Amino acid sequence: MTWNHLPTELHLAVARFLPPRDTRALSRTSRTSYNILAPQIFSDVTITSRSALKSFAMHVPARYGAHVRRLSVCTKPGENPVTQEVDCTEDLATILVTCSRLRSLSLSLAASLDASKITSVFATLATVQKFEIGCWGQEETAPVSERVAVSLAASLSSLTHLTLSRITRSALHVDNCSPPGVPLVLNDHDVPSHPILGEELCLPSLLKLPTLKSLELRDVWIDCDENMCVQGKVAQLERVSLSGSMYRDGQVENKACLAWLRACGPVLRSFKTGIPFGEFQPSTCLGKDWMAAEHESVISPLPTLTNFHVDAERVALDDLLPMLNVLSACEIKRITIVNAAMCAAQDTFTRECASDEFEDWQDAIEQFLTSNQWDSLKSVELDFGEGAQRVWSL
Repeated sequence: MTWNHLPTELHLAVARFLPPRDTRALSRTSRTSYNILAPQIFSDVTITSRSALKSFAMHVPARYGAHVRRLSVCTKPGENPVTQEVDCTEDLATILVTCSRLRSLSLSLAASLDASKITSVFATLATVQKFEIGCWGQEETAPVSERVAVSLAASLSSLTHLTLSRITRSALHVDNCSPPGVPLVLNDHDVPSHPILGEELCLPSLLKLPTLKSLELRDVWIDCDENMCVQGKVAQLERVSLSGSMYRDGQVENKACLAWLRACGPVLRSFKTGIPFGEFQPSTCLGKDWMAAEHESVISPLPTLTNFHVDAERVALDDLLPMLNVLSACEIKRITIVNAAMCAAQDTFTRECASDEFEDWQDAIEQFLTSNQWDSLKSVELDFGEGAQRVWSL
């Protein structure tokens, strides 16, 4: 019996063990193989440049869009860069309207999108649950506005997991006290009003998305949110991660991080931070009153957390105990402290540094466990890579 005479089930069983390149090679052996394997080939699509995006939009038949489950797009310029931003928007829209079963979408943008043309397309993506959007280029010269990112996320009716990377805040939602050097988008006033959020297309408005379960802000400036107030029902968020920004003002960013934690709602169970925070007295709502309570500011209590994750690459050891003191009433069950850079390092010098830092962090944790009585705490994990790992089971 030849390959082409084997049952379809066996073709698919063999293909499941092949890497993508070999699967594509196998599909070219016959028309039968191609028809059988096309759904698998197009289930996970990665487009690596603006020119590749245009080529895909022009040459891949629209019928293959129904096979796409995961789509990752980067619009970095190729050898012959497309100069008009609208061309990127139109090509992306051409592809997305065919992806009727899309589950995961990732966009790394070298320039922002035309919200007036792309938002309506996002509203048709009823099956997308995971969305990532970030800036590929420089925030100072080619930013991706928070208004565009929030509008697109709010248009995804089934969205549960959202990641924003190096998204630039809009001057429309930042008061006049923003420090010099922080990039702001000044020309995004033409982003259309959204059916759910209206004109309030700022990052904290994401907390109003009813289906959202996980939110991650990577390298996003949040200092302007130090006095954020939430009005009405918030999302049922279970996981939030805030990494901090290179434009940080330490004390202000620390307050903003705690303000985000308070605003995330009582369902939150996992919180990861690359931003230290300590005790402070929350002030009343000032500046933009996009989410202000009708007559007064209401300070939300800290949520009850199951997992607390510390990014030890960004948080200094001296900030650990003040953070834990703030969270003493959160009934945390597991604390995880990881330095990802140390974990990935293989050279001898870095491993020696990791060992020294690990000893200092270990001593601090021992001091905390000795002097504090957290009845809810079950375990503490410290990970600085091979040879520098420990778990305290309580």
